[in-house]
Formats: sequence, structure tokens, C-alpha cells
Amino acid sequence: MKKFSEYYLATDELSEMGMPDKRIIFSTRTSSSILIDENIYQHAINEEFHKIDENIYKTLLEKEFVIDKELDEYNSIMYINKEAREKTNFLGMTIQPSANCQLGCHYCGQTHTKDYASNDLIQKYYDRTKYLLENNQSYNGLAVTWYGGEPLMGYSSIKKTSKKLIELCKEKGFSYVADIITNGLSLKPKLFEDLVKECKITHYQITIDGTAESHDKRRITKSGEPTFDIIMRNIVDIVNTEIYKEYDCNISIRVNIDKTNYQFVEPLIDCVISNNLQGKVSMYFATIVDFGGNDAGKDSLSKDFFAQKEIDWLFKCYENNIDVGAILPKRSYSVCMVENKDSEVWDAFGNIYACWEFPYSETYEKGDSLIGNLFEPVDTYNQNATLRNWSEVVDSGEVWCKTCKHLPVCGGGCPKSWHEGTPACPPFKSNYKEKLLLDYYIRQKRKEIAEA
Repeated sequence: MKKFSEYYLATDELSEMGMPDKRIIFSTRTSSSILIDENIYQHAINEEFHKIDENIYKTLLEKEFVIDKELDEYNSIMYINKEAREKTNFLGMTIQPSANCQLGCHYCGQTHTKDYASNDLIQKYYDRTKYLLENNQSYNGLAVTWYGGEPLMGYSSIKKTSKKLIELCKEKGFSYVADIITNGLSLKPKLFEDLVKECKITHYQITIDGTAESHDKRRITKSGEPTFDIIMRNIVDIVNTEIYKEYDCNISIRVNIDKTNYQFVEPLIDCVISNNLQGKVSMYFATIVDFGGNDAGKDSLSKDFFAQKEIDWLFKCYENNIDVGAILPKRSYSVCMVENKDSEVWDAFGNIYACWEFPYSETYEKGDSLIGNLFEPVDTYNQNATLRNWSEVVDSGEVWCKTCKHLPVCGGGCPKSWHEGTPACPPFKSNYKEKLLLDYYIRQKRKEIAEA
């Protein structure tokens, strides 16, 4: 016996879009979308499967729109997630080698100091990584994210740590990959080349909050100096180097958005185009939220308004060959690093956390948020640190994720936001109908190009 899955989303009937008696349905169980006749859709949701063409029915089964009648879908999803996390073959770590930053962004919740990872601490980074890799037989690779403060202010520590970790992976025959989240202010081509060749850092996230008119009111140095022109020049210079192409590097421009700067997003896209960055960089649009209880989200756009504007930005990027990643969300087996028991954040003092927004934050740097310190014995570590129990929180029903159709592709959003009492539902929950249409449009255009 079969039934129609609860974990699906659907557009409205698409006559107004020139596709009468059609609609697009999306399985959040498999992150699959299909265009379907309206009458077949009605048969499917009413479980009149005998009225559906055999080949179409097979597709519905394959994409898990149709499932076994007795299956408890929620428990099945949570079990599959847990099993996938336990079998992951990459250890993912976040290292914050610098507690310092040149910028004084108003929405940053960190307290910056002139502290950097010492040689003794770098050895502890190495020791802890080796310990974790050797205590899980499923690992065959290491993925490191460099974060801050501003990580490049601790470049010497990055270089020394990378050398040790790369050598460790080489000895074990493991893969090694690395990315960095940087403000881009000091990312000159020569430094970029060193980061790629010596530290194997190939992916870079750089935040630009609109054009100079907006960015230079928000992401300024602590002494009040503008940064837009410097950062944009660095990006332009880097993407035009041979090494950027040779090593398949990517710069992702993140735009932090609220009521005060959303009108500068389209002009920023135009700026990316005018600098001939299309096809060379990607873009990502994010809402500003509270960071460590600093009330940074007070000017946030409403979720529905942001979601609708996001569609406009995504379409403009697509029309101009600017990569925005997948339009539709992928199946998520882990909401973020907090659910992966071995994934940790290490700061410039050796403190260990489960979330990268905890270090250097007066709200979270101590107490239950702290797992331990790399200079202390392992048996002193807090295995129940804040957010580590996210799966249990979802399962308990404390948050509404347990009954949400988006759970398989969302995982609950940001656990820290829920912890702070601010539900973290993604824009997709508000604009999935438009994104399903945009994804279909893009796929059809690509098909036309391929067949031309």
C-alpha cells in the first residue's frame, strides 16, 4: 500500500504563466521538482494511484512523492539524517586564528582584541585534529574553514597551521580542502596566491553591503575609513589572475541586507557586471540578524518582503551570468556544524565551541556555550554544550520544525537563532512557488541552448 508524501510543496495551477492545467511539485524528501498535469496531481494527492500513467507513477515513486503507507515520515527523515551524519567521511573544522579585525561593522557582535594563535596553540590545533581523525574510521578527508575576527590578520598562524594539517592529511592519504570567510580588505593578489598554493584555500566569501554609497556607511574601518573601493579592486585583480582559473577558485560575494540598504543590492549587481565579474564570482543574499544579543536585527526586512526581493535579485543575476548556486535547496542531513559531534570551532585562545558565532562574543564566549579549551584535558570538555542537542530540540516539539514540510531541506534553519527566540525559517519558505518557477525557467533555457 502506498500514500502521497506529506513532505511536498506545489505551485498554484499555472494557467497565468502560460502553462494551463500544469503545476510544479517539489519533494523536500529528495529535493526533486517535476512539472505535472493538474489531473495527475489531483489523483496523486487523493491517492488514486491506479488512475496515473505507469511511467509517471514510477517517477513519483522514484522521487519519493509516493511512499509506503506505513512509513512514519518524520522518524524516517530524522533516522536517515542521523545515519548520514555518522557516516560522513570529512571532518569539518572552523579555526579563528585572529581575535582582531580592521572593521567596525555596526552589526558585528564580536569584541576584537590584538590576539592571535600562538605557536603552542597551533600545535594544539594539530593535536586535536589528529585525535579526531584517528577516532573515527569513516573519515578520509579534512575540511577547514578559516574565520575571525578577520582571519587574514592572523595570516602567519593560518600558514603555519595549514602546513601542519596538510602534511597530516598527506601522511594519512586523506583529502584536504579549505575555504575562508574574509572581509577582503588585505586580500591582494600576492597574498591570494600564497593562500591558494601554500594553504590550499580555494573558496573565499567576501561581504559587500551594496555599492560604495551603502557599504561605506556600514563596513568601515574602526577609524572610520571607507573600504568598498579597496575590496572591489582586490576582487577584480584576483579573478583576473591565472591562478584563480588554474586552481578553480571561487569568490562568493555575500550581501548582508536590511531596511537601510536593500535598495543598493541591484546597483551592486550592476557594479559586478560593469567590472566584468560575471561568470567569475558568485553572489549570496542574506538577512542581518542579531549577533550575540546585539539587536542587529532591529532593521531587518520582513521575511516575506526579503523573499520577494530575493527573487528579483536572483533573476537579475541569472540573466547576467552571475552564479547564485542552486535555486532550490538541497536535501539537508545536518542543519550545520552543531549537529556534527566532531565539528568544532577553535578561537585564538584555544577555546572550543559548537557554533562560529560564539567566540569573541560577550554573550556566548563563556558558560554552557564553551565546550572546553585545547590546553585542557579532553575529559574536562562539556559534551552537552549549547546547541549540541539540536536534534533533540526538534524532536521534542519545542520548535515547529517537527511538523513543517520544509524540514528535510531546511533542518530547522539556524539553531542559535531559535535559541535566542527568533525562528530562523529560510526565505524559501516564503518564496518557494516563485523559486520553483525560476528553477523551471532556467532549466528550460539551458535545455534550449543545449539543443540549439
